[in-house]
Amino acid sequence: MSGYTEIILTPRHLKNRDILRTTIIMEKSDEVLLTGTIYNSRQKAMEGAVVRVIKITQENQRVSKGYVITNQSGEFAITVEKDKYADYQLDIYEPLVSG
Repeated sequence: MSGYTEIILTPRHLKNRDILRTTIIMEKSDEVLLTGTIYNSRQKAMEGAVVRVIKITQENQRVSKGYVITNQSGEFAITVEKDKYADYQLDIYEPLVSG
């Protein structure tokens, strides 16, 4: 993602319960952030699961776009390019090491 903006909250903001008002301007991006949470069969968040992203073109070509590993809460995030002519497939694999 090409844009970056940060907001710094000081202890004063939290102590006084101020309402923070600000304007954030981000560059338009040709990328989309895919996020999700992976659960096991017992509905418990799965840490360490591997999520592989594959782009499927109109010609049915499959292009690997990368992978991520879920955090302690079973969450993942990965960016992919916007393409209105393509589908994305997510392959999920169990953690390689169980805790």
